[in-house]
Amino acid sequence: MSSNRLNEAQYQAVYHRGGPLLVLAGAGSGKTRVITERIAALVERDVPFDAITAVTFTNKAAREMRERLQARLGEQASALRICTFHALGLAMVREHAERIGRRHNLSVFGISEQKSAMRSVLSDMKLPADSDQVERTLARISLLKSGLLEQDVQQLSPLRQRYDELLQRMNAVDFDDLMVLPIRLLSEHADVRALWQSRARHFLVDEYQDSSRVQYELLRLLVPQGGNLTVVGDDDQSIYGWRGAEVRNLFQLEQDYPDLTVIRLEENYRSTASILSASNTLIAHNGERLGKTLRSNLGQGKPVRIWECPTPEEEAARVAGDIRAMRAVSEHDWDDFCVLYRASFQSRAVEMALREQGIPYHVSGGMSFFDRAEIQTVLSYLRLISNAGDDLAFMRAIAKPRRGIGDRALGDLGLFATVHGCSLLEACLHDELVHRRAEQLRQFALLVMQLEHAFRHGEADDAFDMLLEDSGLEQAIRHESEDEQQQERRMANIMELRRWWIRHSEQGGGLDEFLQHIFLLADREDDEPSGQVRLMTVHAAKGLEFDHVYIIGLEDGIFPHKNALLEKRIEEERRLMYVAMTRARFRLTLSYARARRRYGQIEKAAPSPFLREADQSVLRWVDRDTDSAEAAEEVEAHMASMRKLLGLAS
Repeated sequence: MSSNRLNEAQYQAVYHRGGPLLVLAGAGSGKTRVITERIAALVERDVPFDAITAVTFTNKAAREMRERLQARLGEQASALRICTFHALGLAMVREHAERIGRRHNLSVFGISEQKSAMRSVLSDMKLPADSDQVERTLARISLLKSGLLEQDVQQLSPLRQRYDELLQRMNAVDFDDLMVLPIRLLSEHADVRALWQSRARHFLVDEYQDSSRVQYELLRLLVPQGGNLTVVGDDDQSIYGWRGAEVRNLFQLEQDYPDLTVIRLEENYRSTASILSASNTLIAHNGERLGKTLRSNLGQGKPVRIWECPTPEEEAARVAGDIRAMRAVSEHDWDDFCVLYRASFQSRAVEMALREQGIPYHVSGGMSFFDRAEIQTVLSYLRLISNAGDDLAFMRAIAKPRRGIGDRALGDLGLFATVHGCSLLEACLHDELVHRRAEQLRQFALLVMQLEHAFRHGEADDAFDMLLEDSGLEQAIRHESEDEQQQERRMANIMELRRWWIRHSEQGGGLDEFLQHIFLLADREDDEPSGQVRLMTVHAAKGLEFDHVYIIGLEDGIFPHKNALLEKRIEEERRLMYVAMTRARFRLTLSYARARRRYGQIEKAAPSPFLREADQSVLRWVDRDTDSAEAAEEVEAHMASMRKLLGLAS
């Protein structure tokens, strides 16, 4: 892309000469173009590749940035450090593992492994270890690590200490540690800080409004005052406060970097002027914002429709009917249409209506590939092969397939390992282990050792096949499946994991790196579905765009959500609505139901206050103004659809 394709504000951001820079990028204003062009400009100024670090928040966003840079710079772009915050943290932890009492082949625990570890800690401390208590304790420790809980309360401090000690003994870290431990490394070791500051001599952050308190602390350690920091973000799209994102990080920049340059990107390349006018007036009701006004280069476009429906079921039927009608009278594909909602339960009525109309659809946010039981089991074997100290992987692997080793035998083994200060796998081979199940335990440990040798020295495909066959896993999955279809589905999932492992190995990667890469797929994005109407929550829609968008359930207490109203988080709800509206390119429809069933009772519903806050001059309340052009257009589209369905001339 040449510089003459950049507008004036984009050009200033791309070719900013140095020092801290905040690019305040509105929805659809080309922020990804700006950050990738800025990286390319740095490369063209002969800035060393190893002095550039770019981070964002999802693997999907990092992949898109890398692909754009490869198109711009060619294969040399593969040498650039482009990753998520947590991938950067993992790289730091692995490189300096000995400084934090770990080995380089450490394991990264997901939520199931964290729960098992915490259950063990609570039991050892003679505290309740039921599921609710485990989840509550982990949640509070996560808040503490993330800086969202100001001080230790009750028994949290000793619990965190015991939990962290257990992870260290198992050569493991959890997701929060991927931020906390790098901060400790940079704070306590001047040589480590100097090394990574040199690697972040030009540090770029995309989607900065999603950064948390600890991520900002890491940024401050990497980039000193006056450093070459570029952050691209939009305070109006900060919608993840519930998971630690701090919109105030945008305001904090000017205090910590006094010579900060601020550039606003306000030219929108996505939405029509009508959609932007409604969105701009809505978000202007927020008091805590840096301020900007988007302007469209796509023309005025159609007014924003508002529907008033009797019930959610009739609302869903109207959405489905309108999608079918609009597609029948235009050249749009199914995936040009998207239905957004505040809470996932709202999808049920829409799914039913789309099924009745025979419309293909995809609900974003289903079960992750990596959450499937068969994949979790194979990964537990791979984790144990990679890290003999991973006791949680040992517990899951030895249980599948069944080997006649019950909870009592494993409890005895755990006690033996604790007394002798070794891992469970090492305990299986210990000369002093005397137990009626000692031979089964020894055979399992020998199997793991053989597999470790195969994965380290053998062919990638042979090692994986040896794992499935010699462990008895493949036979167990086939035997335990309820029917042939489930068996084929489970084995197909495992074969997909096998293909990923082989491809990774062919590119020169080892098992340790493979497992860490798998874990860092934290956003767990699905492949983009094609030829289907998209259904998703507004949170899942951020960063996407569609020709036609329907936002349903716009009732007071639904959107804005009643909990947000009680907790006085109305501004974040308004930002969420702003994000939803700015997903639409050409046609935006806002809809609400007059009544909704709750706890078995029909209750009247009031329209969302957001509908009154948007620019009324670009809104059309279709059901109140039946003589409007929008009402007539809706009727005509349905009639044309019926004629087409019946094979009649239009």
